[in-house]
Amino acid sequence: MTAAHLSEDQLQTLRRQLEAEWKRLTGKTPLETVEALLEPRDQQEFAAEEVQRRDELALSDHDRARLREVEAALAHMAQGTYGWCEETGEPIPFARLQAEPTTRYTVEAMELLEEERARERVVDVNDSDELY
Repeated sequence: MTAAHLSEDQLQTLRRQLEAEWKRLTGKTPLETVEALLEPRDQQEFAAEEVQRRDELALSDHDRARLREVEAALAHMAQGTYGWCEETGEPIPFARLQAEPTTRYTVEAMELLEEERARERVVDVNDSDELY
C-alpha cells in the first residue's frame, strides 16, 4: 500500500512539516535519514540511540509522546504506508494530514474510536460504582 492518493509534492510538504516538528522537539537537525532508522543497528549506532533516548528524557511526557508520533509518521513515509487510516484502510485526505501530519485515522474513524472510548469510560465508572 503506497501513498498513491498523495502527490510527490504533497508528500514533500508533509515530510518537511514532520522534520520541522522533529527539530523543534529535539533541538537538533536530524542526523540520519528516516530510511536509516529502518536499517539494522551496530553497537555504535545503538549507543548513539541510547544517548538520544537519554536526551529525550529531558523532554516533557507530552513532548516525548509527540516525538514518537513524528518518528512513527516519518517511518511510515519511508515504508510507503503513510497516509492510510489504521482503522479502516482508507486514504487520509491531504488536508487532514496537512493539519495534523501525524494522524493515523480519517476523521470518521477517529470519531468512532472516540465514541468507543467514551462508552468504555462510562462502563468503567459504572463498574467502579458497583464496588462500593
